[in-house]
Amino acid sequence: MALLIGLLTGGAWLSLGAIERAIIYPFDATRVPPATAGAPNMQEVERAGLITWQAAANPGHPTIFYLHGNAGNLADRTGRFSRFMARGYGVIAPAYPGSSGSAGSPSQEGISQAIRDIWHDLPRDARVVIYGESLGTGVAMQLLGSVVTDAEKGLAPAGVILEAPFTSVRDVASALYPGIEPLLDHLTQEWDSMAWAANLTMPLLVVHGQNDKMIPPAQGRALFNAAPSADKRFLHVPGAGHTDLWRSDTLPVFWNFIDRIK
Repeated sequence: MALLIGLLTGGAWLSLGAIERAIIYPFDATRVPPATAGAPNMQEVERAGLITWQAAANPGHPTIFYLHGNAGNLADRTGRFSRFMARGYGVIAPAYPGSSGSAGSPSQEGISQAIRDIWHDLPRDARVVIYGESLGTGVAMQLLGSVVTDAEKGLAPAGVILEAPFTSVRDVASALYPGIEPLLDHLTQEWDSMAWAANLTMPLLVVHGQNDKMIPPAQGRALFNAAPSADKRFLHVPGAGHTDLWRSDTLPVFWNFIDRIK
């Protein structure tokens, strides 16, 4: 998650929420139809101004509820979506406000509400795996808080995959810029994932690169350790950084995890 780059240009900007959000949410707002992006089997749906790419699962297969990171747009994830669909998995990939043609401006509150609305519209009998990528892991953790609080309004996830997760924006900033802690009291976009770790009771896979310079692997490990799930695995990827976790030796672990949820 390429967030808080340039944080040390001065402390005054931290009182300006718009600038803070611009640094945390550098989304690509370009709207690219799935077919144009190379995903002709996906459908683009617009709901209340929010763009979602989706494809139905083959019979007996789960659906991946994909929560993207803060770089690029949905079109940049076409290769991932294609791999999911090739294995028969369904895909539901919402674009956050301000990303991929979705209306609105991004904020923690706005993103969380939009994702909750989509989740709570899913059929209660669906088998859905939440997949969070970088910033999307924070979105996933916020969603889990909603799922527990409003259980009567939606289904429980069948499993969760967290790719390069962080404990909180504050912790990421502290790790990147030691000594900056006094400025962080002005943060409005906290994404405090550790606050919701107790909700990770379902099957869980956490994947983190050994050489991740953006989000320390220790943060992924901390979330993993705090999760009460009895069915969990931490995949520490040797030599990998923040964005190269999908490779020939890791994908079988992804598939094995998801296939168990059919």
